[in-house]
Amino acid sequence: MSYQEKRVSISLLGMLAVFAVYAVCMAGYYQDGRLAGPDAGALIGRSVFILMGAGIAAVIVLQIVFAIVNAMVTREEEKPVSDERDRLIDLKAMQVGYMVFSLGFVAAMGLLALGMAALQTALLIIVGAMFFASVIGDVVKLMLYRYGV
Repeated sequence: MSYQEKRVSISLLGMLAVFAVYAVCMAGYYQDGRLAGPDAGALIGRSVFILMGAGIAAVIVLQIVFAIVNAMVTREEEKPVSDERDRLIDLKAMQVGYMVFSLGFVAAMGLLALGMAALQTALLIIVGAMFFASVIGDVVKLMLYRYGV
């Protein structure tokens, strides 16, 4: 497995762990009835900011730990440089991620427009679309690194 594949895998695992904690917290809020009350929008908004901050912090910490452990194990002092192929893979993964997020956003707005979902549900669909876009983007990166562009 190449350095880039390991780096993307670490990011993917970190985001999965952070979102799993978020999902458990939101399930607890749902069971407590806090997502049905008048403050549900504010609760979801605060939780999204916490999710984004925790996700960024977790990925940064994991990347630093990975770089240290990788340097100790492989005895490499130089960090691999990013070339045109890496940038192309990043752009393709970002494109797929944007498509996934766009589909989730349009679905949430469509459900709202048709009166089939509450505002809280639409917000949670958008948050889920952001998460799935990130996961799908990382999976696409892994596939492109493994099987080529």
